[in-house]
Amino acid sequence: MPFNRNGDYIPSKADKTTDILGSKEIGGIGQLIYHPFKFASYDISYDGKDYCAYPVCKKGQEPIFPNNDTLTGKGILVTLCNLAKVIDSFENKIPKEQLIVRWCMENMHPYSIDFIYSELVENFDINTIDAEMVEHDGIFKIDRFMDDLGKLYNAVRFYVALEGILFAEDDIAYNLYGEGKYFEGYSYFEKYKHAVPEVPDDIVGEPTPPQELLESMMRTNQYIEDHPVEQPPEGSFDFNNNHYDDYDELRKTLADFIPEFNMKLKLNSATGKYEFSADIDSVFDIAWYTLARMISEDPTLENRANNDSRPEGIMICCRNCGKFIIRKSNRQEFCDSEECQKVRNARKQKAYRERKASEKAHLAQKKRQKSKQSDTRPD
Repeated sequence: MPFNRNGDYIPSKADKTTDILGSKEIGGIGQLIYHPFKFASYDISYDGKDYCAYPVCKKGQEPIFPNNDTLTGKGILVTLCNLAKVIDSFENKIPKEQLIVRWCMENMHPYSIDFIYSELVENFDINTIDAEMVEHDGIFKIDRFMDDLGKLYNAVRFYVALEGILFAEDDIAYNLYGEGKYFEGYSYFEKYKHAVPEVPDDIVGEPTPPQELLESMMRTNQYIEDHPVEQPPEGSFDFNNNHYDDYDELRKTLADFIPEFNMKLKLNSATGKYEFSADIDSVFDIAWYTLARMISEDPTLENRANNDSRPEGIMICCRNCGKFIIRKSNRQEFCDSEECQKVRNARKQKAYRERKASEKAHLAQKKRQKSKQSDTRPD
């Protein structure tokens, strides 16, 4: 308590710039330990209120245990965001239920990860009632998955937009707000555009908890929708106000969306040791934790100012198809698909030709100037 025995307040002597303990300073807290598994198939059923996914666990369709080394936190985060992008596209004609189940079959079961894993490894017999219990415990509602997916997707788009504005790439931030097929993007960059109504303070409020942040965003979005104004020409990404000046405030807003994590002792099967780890119940816990680590490991603005390239290991969107990827090098801007690589090579060739043409024109101009000087020189 910061009070003495007389009830007088005693100011803290802690140096907030140095007295924050990181994971390395407190014995490895900050690890991420989870046990992935996936079912061979799911049944989808409608109970009158919700669509539910029912995992199939029976002889001939046994659960699969992926290699831990191939299913990373960043991999899960990227695939979930790309799933959301497809689901949210108006061009997509595949039902969201099928896309979600397909993701689960290709990656891992999404909910009650540790609990169901313990059921599958502790004297599990697929020929007994054990299999029925696993099937029952693995049921999840599609709406729950969609709600979790939408929150994560919007937060990651916000993160990618903030990364972009550091390098004067404003297209993602400019187009962040808007309604997709299922998800509505954040409106935090709308106030920086040329033609946006000024939202009254009583509409925005002063949100602090995540649920109040969401309510504030919804009120702001509704006000903007009810007060339309003339927009800039299509294809323009020109902001009227300098959003970079508010980068710290915007980044804090993003941090407020990150949920809290509970820590507990968990057995690391790779080492056989118990370690402090985040308590994981779903793939979304893994994704949120991964995003939080990415944000915490971002270089400071001072360090970025001395580097004209983005750091590797961060999430970006492919410059051609918009797919989410983890940057493998500090120069990567395109995904590995054949089509996007063709576009990348075409842009490189175009830039090369333009550079050579510019160099040729500059050389010709120097020759003309030299020739002119020699012509005007007295004999």
